[in-house]
Amino acid sequence: MQNGLCQQAQKRQKTDCFTHFFVALAAESPNTLTMFIALSQFTVANNMAADVKSAFVERPHLVEEAAGFIRLEVISPVDNPDEIWLLTFWQDEKSFKTWHHSHLYHDSHKGIPKGLKLVPRSARLRFFEHVSS
Repeated sequence: MQNGLCQQAQKRQKTDCFTHFFVALAAESPNTLTMFIALSQFTVANNMAADVKSAFVERPHLVEEAAGFIRLEVISPVDNPDEIWLLTFWQDEKSFKTWHHSHLYHDSHKGIPKGLKLVPRSARLRFFEHVSS
């Protein structure tokens, strides 16, 4: 459903897929809209943050093939540009867990720049419940 809505939205107007997707979901079932969010954080230790950010821009978009996937945001705090945050939005926790244990998940990490080192113990994975927009 999401891909069709995104394509329609992009053809008709310049709204983002995320907004279009949730408007449609809310119309279908206004009281049951839920979302699961996974936040992965890490800090690059060896001056390769620009390479990591480029790898995300050029990534193969494998996560988009996962059932239940909604969107991915890659952000970096202005006050610490070596820190990278990945926010993935899912229809539910089961969809995330299925993806996280899949071969596509492992394949999606093949684009990690060679030689990358992280600040020890900086990698974190946290989970969130969507409460309201």
